Amino acid sequence: MLSQVSIGVVAFNQASDWKDPCLTRDYISFPRLVVFAVLFLTFIGGGILLALLEYRPYGIQFASMVMYTAAVALYTFSRNRNGAQLFLLSCPVVRRQLPRLVRRHLGFLAALFIAQTTAFKLRPNLPAHLVTPSSRDASPFAFIVAVFCLCLAVAQVLSNRSLLENAHLSAQSDASR
Repeated sequence: MLSQVSIGVVAFNQASDWKDPCLTRDYISFPRLVVFAVLFLTFIGGGILLALLEYRPYGIQFASMVMYTAAVALYTFSRNRNGAQLFLLSCPVVRRQLPRLVRRHLGFLAALFIAQTTAFKLRPNLPAHLVTPSSRDASPFAFIVAVFCLCLAVAQVLSNRSLLENAHLSAQSDASR
């Protein structure tokens, strides 16, 4: 039963009859589809924005923050892989955690901006083989910055999902008392 609850197959049902919208089968809705489509298109549009703002001051950082925000939101609230629990914005447990998630996100965005800005300031002092792209591939410097951004995003998504899972467990245990 617990494995079925964690993947959203069966609604949680105890003596208190507490129903969590994130754990029920009714999670496909038109508003959810629209939000996810907008986030996906924002992520794709961020790549175009990156190309347009590449040579502007702080353009790469701004475009990265747009893409980062869309990607983190997509992966935090979706069922990514292996039947991981999805989280609905309509769920009361999730709504109570939104201010905390936003504060965390602003902290991660600040870390992203500071790390990228520092890296770009250090770039002129790095050896040529690190900043010079090969004929087909990006430079090792660009690859390292991209991997750092990806690692930061994965860390935020995992911490967000952990926060939401713990909030659900807490709400379930409160309801069963």
